[in-house]
Amino acid sequence: MSSDQFSVLLNGHPTTVSVLENDVYSVQVTYKPVNIQLKKNEKEEEVWVDLETQQTTYLSTELGKLITAHLCES
Repeated sequence: MSSDQFSVLLNGHPTTVSVLENDVYSVQVTYKPVNIQLKKNEKEEEVWVDLETQQTTYLSTELGKLITAHLCES
């Protein structure tokens, strides 16, 4: 388990992202962290899903875009 962290801007506010394992990230956006994972759907497209519900949500998609952009810049 890795303890790597970085920040992204969510709605103009710095938000800490923790790398939990390969393609799994924890983002502290409220009192409860949101854990998201990059997966491939049935069409082999990459999608970001909420680990708790195993569903793609608006928040998981938005956070995934920010994480992807940060990783591409690194």
